[in-house]
Amino acid sequence: MKQNQHALGNKLVVVAGGAGEIGERITRMFLQQGARVLVPSRSEEKLKALGASLKDISTGELIPLETDVSTPQGLKTLSAAIEKEGVLRAAVSSVGTFWQGPSSLEVPVDEVHRVFEGTFFPYVGLTQALIPALGPDTHFVKLNGILSLQAVPNVSAFGVSATAQMAWTRFLIAEATESTPWITELVIDSLVRTRSSQTLPKEYISGDDIAHEILRIVTEENKHQIATIGKGPGDAEVEFVPLGSQASENNVKRLFGSFQATG
Repeated sequence: MKQNQHALGNKLVVVAGGAGEIGERITRMFLQQGARVLVPSRSEEKLKALGASLKDISTGELIPLETDVSTPQGLKTLSAAIEKEGVLRAAVSSVGTFWQGPSSLEVPVDEVHRVFEGTFFPYVGLTQALIPALGPDTHFVKLNGILSLQAVPNVSAFGVSATAQMAWTRFLIAEATESTPWITELVIDSLVRTRSSQTLPKEYISGDDIAHEILRIVTEENKHQIATIGKGPGDAEVEFVPLGSQASENNVKRLFGSFQATG
């Protein structure tokens, strides 16, 4: 795929989960902007299918990387590939799955641990591999779902992991410096029309809608934020969630005073 001279032309972008249904639309959008898009996946078949689905794109460059980013070795492989390919302009974590099971009082602790191993811990690893590779005025974008904001029966293990991922993002933002990228957590709070859910009404948000919002963030915004995006019948708004402290000012002063006293 040849490159063009758009704002993202010839820039390196990583889309973790870029071979998935929403991820493919994000990958496609960056390629249309002329970016060089590195997509890691443990599935050779998914990478081949991704390449086949993008044959109509004549701009940008797709860089498939067969590796499992949920493992330490896979993250090392990803980091080596980024170093080889050049300066990283943006990174998107679109890695996702779903889990449904018994109630919170009935789900085995081992099952909760398994869900965290498959969802939360890989996100931690990705942040530790990707954010240090990004410089100032670049962007790191994390996709999450409504379970990070709202409890729903019988999905407790997955919902707690989604909440933990958002908490991790908040700590990344709290610890950000002038040399770190702009960090966005984009929470999808509605159903999404994808290849496997084309029966949804057209009023619902699509993978392309999400991809274009990510493009807007990467090219137009310079701030840390947690945002929600969703669209359904009669609703097409993007809401930005304030990052203000949930604790009172006195509680925060007391907390940091305690740190200083024990330090």
